[in-house]
Parts: sequence; C-alpha cells; structure tokens
Amino acid sequence: MKTKQNAIIDINQLDKSMFEIVGTNIEAAERISTKPYSYWKSVFLRILKNPTFIISFTLLVVVVAMACSIGIGAYAVPVDSSFLNRNQAPSAEHWFGTGGFGEDLWTKVWIGTRTTLLFTLIVASIQICLGIIIGSIWGFYSRLDIMFIEITRFITLIPSLILWLVVIFLFGGNKSIAVITFAISITSWVGLASLIRVQIMLTKNTEYNIASKVLGTPGHKIIRKNIMPKILPIIIQTSSFAIPNAIAIDSLLAYYGFGFIAATSNKEASLGSILNELLSNTDWQTPGQRHLFVVPIAMVAGISLIFFLAGKVFADSLDPKTHR
Repeated sequence: MKTKQNAIIDINQLDKSMFEIVGTNIEAAERISTKPYSYWKSVFLRILKNPTFIISFTLLVVVVAMACSIGIGAYAVPVDSSFLNRNQAPSAEHWFGTGGFGEDLWTKVWIGTRTTLLFTLIVASIQICLGIIIGSIWGFYSRLDIMFIEITRFITLIPSLILWLVVIFLFGGNKSIAVITFAISITSWVGLASLIRVQIMLTKNTEYNIASKVLGTPGHKIIRKNIMPKILPIIIQTSSFAIPNAIAIDSLLAYYGFGFIAATSNKEASLGSILNELLSNTDWQTPGQRHLFVVPIAMVAGISLIFFLAGKVFADSLDPKTHR
C-alpha cells in the first residue's frame, strides 16, 4: 500500500525575491475595515424604504398644506350664508355639502383642521418636553423619587376637567387658546413622565451605564447618549396619540361651554367644536343628511390614523434592537 507523506519545506530554501517585507503598520491594524455606521442614517434609510411611512407622511403633508391654504381669511360660517341651503348633500359646488347654517362644510372643516393642528402642536410639544425632562430627572435621580411621587399624586387626585376649569376661572374666565393650553399642560405631562421614569429605572443599572458612571460621565450625558436612544421609540409611539387626545379635550371643553372656540363664533372653528355642534342636534340622523356626521368623523379618524401609522413606523425604526 502506498502512502502519501506530507512534504516538509525549508523556509531558508525559498526564493526571497518572491516576497516583500512591508513592516508593521500600527495605524492600519487599529483601523476598522467595515463601513462606518451611522444610527440616524440607518433610521432614515429604514423609514424611506417603508411604503406605510411614505404613504402616511405624504398624506400628512397634503393635509397640512391644505389646512394652511384653504379658507385663509374666510369665515367658518359666512354672514351671507343662506339658511335655505342648510344641510345639503355633497355636490360639485359644495364638496362636503353644507352645514346647519348653510355654510360650506369644505371650508369650515379645513378651518377647523388648521385650528386643531395648531392646538395639538402646542399641547403635544409642551407635553413631550415636560414629560421627557421631568421623567428623566425623576427616573435617574432616585433621591427625588418621593418628591415627584407626591407632586403627581396631588395633581392626579384632582379630576383633570375640574383642574382645567379652575385654571380658566383663575384667569377671569379667559378661554383663549393660551389659557386652555396652560391648563392642559399642568396635567398632560404626568403620563409620559411616569412612563419614561419606569423605562429609565429599568435601564440605568445596565453594565454600560454603570461603566459610564465609574468613568465619571455626568448624569445628563448618560441620559442623553445611553438611555434616550433606547426609550425613544416608546416616546414617539406615545406621542402619536396627541391628535385624538387634543380633539377629545377640545370636544369635551366645547361641550361644557369652555372651549377656546366660542359657540357663537362664526369666524373660527375647530374639529372639536364641529363635532360638538354636530352632536347637539339630530339633523345628521335624517336620511340625505348623513354627510353631517360622516365628513367630520372621517376627517378626525383619518388624521388620527395618519399620525398613528407614521409614528408607529418611525418608532419601530428607532428601536436599537433592530440595528446592528
């Protein structure tokens, strides 16, 4: 039987002209050979490839553009509206039909959408800013835990509606958008701050955060660099409900006569005041007048759904667990 033996090569017998000595390159050894990674670049690439986000964001841009352009300078209920034209079905002249005073619902709904979006933007911005700041301090610095618990307990003991009305009466019954926004902001941050507090308490004692503390990293930098990217998806997802919440608050205050849009105002409107006006009578139950119910409800539901879908996709793209 023949056996194949491994050949033994003597290094000294190799032709040295076939090799080139390059020496030691410390800089090249320390360099990472993979492509540079950017977290935010990866996030935006993900959302731009998602058809749900593209469609939702496009519709959102269209809604905002139409709300900012339709009905500028016009009255929600023009003084020359004919009562004889009230509650007419949608037509080529009136795309959304006419309302209970003969007004064009197309113009009125877009005026209300513009007012509601502005109100929501202000309320949501204050809610998110206060919620993030207070929740971060509350969750990271445990020595302040008792103080914040007592503050939130005092605020939540009082029903929100009662607290809002008290603030309005303290300002002399002023029902401007500034006063109502201030009243709502007193309580709106509690839910988001409590959520952020719990998330920070769950993540602040992980190994990399403990290592940052040992190395002397300031607390605000740990929160901003280490913790916030991890809980940002939860914040975005929670914030996507700002539109329906703002509309619900507007409708509730309008129902009790404390909305920032006066019931007797024919110049301004909001989606909340339109819904309240709709539910104050039974015209929409009459056959041929169902558009009075369908149009505002479809607008509210559509805008809420657009914000929810865009926020959900954005939140999922922000999740660090889906990144390398």
